[in-house]
Amino acid sequence: LKSGLDDRGEAERVLQSLSLGRDGTRVLVKYDRDSADEEVSLKKPRKSRRAVGEHDIFKFNVAFTSNQRRIRIPNMQMKETSEERTKTHEAVSRDRLYLIDATVVRIMKARKTLDHRALMGETMTQLKFPASSSDIKKRIESLIEREYMERAEGDRSR
Repeated sequence: LKSGLDDRGEAERVLQSLSLGRDGTRVLVKYDRDSADEEVSLKKPRKSRRAVGEHDIFKFNVAFTSNQRRIRIPNMQMKETSEERTKTHEAVSRDRLYLIDATVVRIMKARKTLDHRALMGETMTQLKFPASSSDIKKRIESLIEREYMERAEGDRSR
């Protein structure tokens, strides 16, 4: 690739955006080739693949016109693999656990003592994402084990 872009994935995304977008935003025309030896018919391009191959040819679209001074070309989004998706879900759930911890500690710092049910309700109202009561209970137990909080003497519900 002689584009000045270091990352091949980024270069492919830019080429896809310029050649495979909606009609009216196609600045380039893409000609698919399977090998370097294959002849390309520049008169009639065949149905383009979505992926950018090593031997594909891109030419300026001479039929491209626009009345606007600036042209908005939307970026193509790459498909997320299942491995990346699981990594993202793990990171989000880990971050949510920290948010639950911070919310519980903030509430208890303000109230000093609080009934368990009231703490659960207050935590659920302050969180900006749907959290299950079992997750909140686990985080409260974890905070007690790590000695960020303690139960009131004699009363198990506080």
